[in-house]
Amino acid sequence: MPGELVRSLIEELRVLLRSPTESTRPGGFEGREVEVLRLLAEGLETTEIAANLNYSERTIKNIIFAVTRRLNLRNRTLAVAYAIRAGTL
Repeated sequence: MPGELVRSLIEELRVLLRSPTESTRPGGFEGREVEVLRLLAEGLETTEIAANLNYSERTIKNIIFAVTRRLNLRNRTLAVAYAIRAGTL
């Protein structure tokens, strides 16, 4: 099994084990992360997502950064693709 896949699976297990009582979605995403990723998948820009969810642009950027960093992804497009493959979107 490729090392990158093993690391990804281990990280997902850590997320699941850290919060077994929380409603963890596939891929280990939190509720507002899913909302942001869903709007990104629809093609909305950061300002539109912020207005739609009543968050600041900085908050949206921080959510996207946290997801891409946690999953070791290069950009928001890959984050959306990951969420789709994980069954979150």
